[in-house]
Amino acid sequence: MKKPEDIKVLGIIPARGGSTRIPRKNIKVVGGKPLICHSIETAKKAKSIDAFIVSTDDEEIAEIARKAGADVPFLRPKHTARKYSAEIEYQQHALKWLKKNRGWEPDLVVMIKPTSPLRTPEVIDEVVKMAKKNPQFTMVTTVSPPPFHPYRMSRRAKDGCLELIVPDMVKKEDYKVWGGYVPTQKLPEIYAHNTIVDLIRADCIEAGTEAVFKGPIGGVVTDPKLSADIDTEDDLEFVDLMLKAQKKKK
Repeated sequence: MKKPEDIKVLGIIPARGGSTRIPRKNIKVVGGKPLICHSIETAKKAKSIDAFIVSTDDEEIAEIARKAGADVPFLRPKHTARKYSAEIEYQQHALKWLKKNRGWEPDLVVMIKPTSPLRTPEVIDEVVKMAKKNPQFTMVTTVSPPPFHPYRMSRRAKDGCLELIVPDMVKKEDYKVWGGYVPTQKLPEIYAHNTIVDLIRADCIEAGTEAVFKGPIGGVVTDPKLSADIDTEDDLEFVDLMLKAQKKKK
């Protein structure tokens, strides 16, 4: 087993060109610069990353990333950048390319998605630290408390009526008193996966999706304010305001 200081860490910033809800999303100007540039700057500042690359299928994105100081060693195959392509496809491609063309094989791979530009380098370092301390983890991801507890939500039944979601983890004695509206304080702690940072062991990526999610999986709890995930035009406007406000404070 390698010592923590000998573990090699690769960062990957994935940025496909064919975003659908927001065309050319990864290079939209947000906070005064192309969206992808925020993740590049954060990756540069992270002390725990030995090297990072941008994985894209798009020439314009590649050029913007290079001007921002990122390593863009290849244009990834189009079949790894489709709307429903599995993330492990670009991850496996990157590892194979680096091994074949540079003779470099990382132990840990950190995904730094452009759609979460509010992340900090300290969060990346914390995720890497947890992974190094816990070699049994196949994956370490960032999570945050959800705005609403899922146990108090409902689903639409076939007849149009609402069905309260009351999992088995809700204590029977509590359900007898409050039914489907058990006080949040009495419910189990729940965390939602956010897109700030995902770290996966390289050997699990090579083995496939089942190996990645087999677990155990580690979780770093982050401030919900950092977990803005850009998916709509409204998200873009909100994050733009947040980044401009942060800039004024500096």
